[in-house]
Amino acid sequence: MFVETGYIAIGVSFALSTYISIAALIGGIKKIPELIVSARWGLYSLPVLLLVAVAALVNAFVTNDFSVRYVAENSNLAMPQHYTWVALYAGNAGSLLFIAIIFSLLAVIGILSIRKSLPHSTPYALTLMALMLTFFLGIICFMANPLERLPITPADGQGINPLLVHFGMFIHPPVQMTGLVSVTIPFSIAIGAMLAKRGGRDEWVDIGRIWGMISWLILTMGLLLGSWWAYTILGWGGYWAWDPVENSALMPWLALTAFIHSIMVQKRRGMFRMWNMVIIIVAFTLSLMGMFINRGGPVPSVHSFAQSTMGWLFLMFMGVALFGSLIAFLWRMDNLVSRDKLESLLSRESMFLFQNVLFLVAAFITLWGSVFPVLAEVINGTTVTVGEPFYNVVVGPILLIILAVMGIGPFFPWRRATKSNVYRAIRVPLAAGILTAIIIIAVGIRQPVAILAFAVCGVAAAGIFNEWFRGTRSRMRKKEPIWIAFTKLIASNRPRYGGYIVHLGILMLAIGAISSSFYSIQRDIVMQPGETYQVEDYSISYIDSTQKKYSDRDEFIAEFNVTKGDKDLGMMYPKQSFYREFRINATHAAIKSNPIEDFYIIPSQFSDDGGAIFRILLNPLVWWMWAAGPVMAIGTIFALSPQKRLSTNLISRQEKKVGL
Repeated sequence: MFVETGYIAIGVSFALSTYISIAALIGGIKKIPELIVSARWGLYSLPVLLLVAVAALVNAFVTNDFSVRYVAENSNLAMPQHYTWVALYAGNAGSLLFIAIIFSLLAVIGILSIRKSLPHSTPYALTLMALMLTFFLGIICFMANPLERLPITPADGQGINPLLVHFGMFIHPPVQMTGLVSVTIPFSIAIGAMLAKRGGRDEWVDIGRIWGMISWLILTMGLLLGSWWAYTILGWGGYWAWDPVENSALMPWLALTAFIHSIMVQKRRGMFRMWNMVIIIVAFTLSLMGMFINRGGPVPSVHSFAQSTMGWLFLMFMGVALFGSLIAFLWRMDNLVSRDKLESLLSRESMFLFQNVLFLVAAFITLWGSVFPVLAEVINGTTVTVGEPFYNVVVGPILLIILAVMGIGPFFPWRRATKSNVYRAIRVPLAAGILTAIIIIAVGIRQPVAILAFAVCGVAAAGIFNEWFRGTRSRMRKKEPIWIAFTKLIASNRPRYGGYIVHLGILMLAIGAISSSFYSIQRDIVMQPGETYQVEDYSISYIDSTQKKYSDRDEFIAEFNVTKGDKDLGMMYPKQSFYREFRINATHAAIKSNPIEDFYIIPSQFSDDGGAIFRILLNPLVWWMWAAGPVMAIGTIFALSPQKRLSTNLISRQEKKVGL
């Protein structure tokens, strides 16, 4: 009976979301407050209805109700009970329901955040959010209802994909899905303001920036968690493979990064109004492309568990959304004329614009690399693979240039820079980059690309720390102790200095990626119990392997004792699980990690006599990539934290005082 209740709740939700989209649109156009209010309260009701559906599905999993098709396909009696939540979104139907309830909650919060400050824009923003919900709920209702019954109830279910049976499944997919769908909120706010003919008033900019940063942070965490999962669990020995499913979140992330930088120029100078609308349309479109790829579109991916037949629906919706957005943009373009014009190529505005263009170029190259294999097969029947070498050669240099601009761009003055301004902006970062290159060469690194990459990191780091140093020194002239001066400096302009903390996290991420990409050491070895192998300063002793049989899998666990020099690092237990029904192996790496390097063991194959093939990796500075996540989160939260507003004149005087 509970299942049927949830089934009905889904149908009512679809009907209600359809009403909301129509009522909000008509109410906004005809200026009928009663319709707008009813649509808004309808939106507030949706999370409650969808919660009933989710509760019904969770209950079906908990009670092993295999009469529900989705439960039978994604669960079995051997599945641990705590994976019930994972199974909820492990398949396409359940993940769509998860996306629907998460987005309904985000939409409610979004409307609550703008209904008083943006009364003219709210009906249109509400319409767009409701249309997004109507799309998802329509698919759930008519094509992928997770509460659909089977005609015959099986004794046991198929079970969840073994690759998903890990703690990472509790955090990465929900965060990633939330990040992709959350881009709809800043998109709806921006387009809503444009449709209401308020796009040129900049009244939506503050809340649009906030929601853009929230979406950016969620996507950032999703990307990092996915990289960590691939690195630690899937046994690839790497954290990023430029796989289409990985790229599906990277593309909107790049576009959003451009948006949250560019919108600061609109807030400060009233510029880039048309440009910012284009960027948020691009970010939204790429988020829909990401969901299309994740929903099993024809784009080939190593993430085989993401396959389905619903990709074409997302592709169609993406096309309609893009076409409609562009029509709306052209219709209201006359209301988006900028207050000021770009006065010089040597200015902070031009640096932001240049950086934005690079972000979008990187996003479109990534998109092209992801879809080109499909296009090649459709057009001429050839099988083409676009892999890591392509992206490293084409996208890698663009990302390095972005990193360099990140280090010097914020120190260019607004409007127009003189030669002396440019010199002051670049002298310290440039000197730091040259010094970094000299140090890198002195320690024995000879690869030109690696030297250049580390030098660019030096430029970016110097830019950040020089800004903090100058501001702190200025405050110390008031006889403030250094730590008080630094704290007050950071608190005085939280968006600015929160952004620098985020930049520091980006820099940490870049250092980890560059180091592990260029200087990872890999060994593939065959060992028998009792043998010892030496790799660099590490000595590994293969003690033995054990086999454990479970109802759904066979586990092979290797036991190693690891030492580095005279230091005993303890035991390591890499393992491999063979799932009999799925006939696939799930590899669990064993890792000893510290800020300097990771020692990494992956079992490849076990033999009956106890021998096995292992892959040994030494990955330098990977730890810094995972540490970068909390740093970026702290910086973003700090930038979003409320503070007393300073007048424009006061801000200008403060910036002038520290030489900006």
